Amino acid sequence: MKHLIVVNPNSGKLNHDDSVKDKVIKAFESLDYEIYETTGPRSVIPFLHEYLNNHKDEVVRVYACGGDGTVHEVANGLVGHPNAELAIYPVGSGNDFVKIYGDKEKFLDFNNLINGKSHPIDLSEISGGELTAPWYSINVINFGFDAIVGARGNYYKEHGLPEEAIKKGLDPYSYALKNDAMKHGRFNDTEVFADGEKLNEKQILLCTLAQGQYVGGQFKCAPKSDNTDGLIDVCVLKTMTFLGLGMIIGTYTKGKHLDRKRSKVVYRQAKEIRFVAPKEIDVCVDGEMTKGKEFVVKCIKDAIKIVIPE
Repeated sequence: MKHLIVVNPNSGKLNHDDSVKDKVIKAFESLDYEIYETTGPRSVIPFLHEYLNNHKDEVVRVYACGGDGTVHEVANGLVGHPNAELAIYPVGSGNDFVKIYGDKEKFLDFNNLINGKSHPIDLSEISGGELTAPWYSINVINFGFDAIVGARGNYYKEHGLPEEAIKKGLDPYSYALKNDAMKHGRFNDTEVFADGEKLNEKQILLCTLAQGQYVGGQFKCAPKSDNTDGLIDVCVLKTMTFLGLGMIIGTYTKGKHLDRKRSKVVYRQAKEIRFVAPKEIDVCVDGEMTKGKEFVVKCIKDAIKIVIPE
């Protein structure tokens, strides 16, 4: 077996934890391994396709060392390569995906990952909008309120915050929540169809399309999701008042919003989802942002293999 360790030097702890490479050297010293450092957004994807095409005759276990963005990109690089396995060393800020397997600490031991067993999981393939080729989601695709926070937060992070936000000590995403999402993000003209069924007639607050269960570092948006069942968990939260939002947010955070029928919550499981908007909307794919008016999302059964720590 070949071991390929993909390191995102700008992810979470890796930005200031020089011991990670020391841990790699110690854990893999008697094994056939290589280290690859990412050089920019999505740079690892073409590298992995080429690498795996050149090693078709052996199993390659690829270790994604970083956050959810790194996991997303590595997963995209493994699609179409049956000889590849994904192992995750979660050192990002949210580490949402691995939460479906319990405590992330068991993933933070390279020996556990080396000795772990792999099994197939599903991915969600998204196409449309400004995407020139499909992206694959291992965790959650979301649009509406929380995607607006992500997109505007990224904008303020890149271009700087207004003086009023700096004086209040707000970070880019807190300011995006207060200034953009709360003011303009509750009324989203987006129609959602699950296997042809139209799920909403009026505006939505947000929608999640999930293989994983968690999003945003704390929200258990898809408590019933199973990434081996050949289905995508679809949850639409309809537009609601500030009071309604305040009342449901705690329930949504804990993953209790599906425990009974609610007038503002629509839940389905589907193989294909289409969503359409009259103007461009922000769409978040495992934390990575894109834009467009119309997208199609399909479940790809057994798309890649993931390693569960020993």
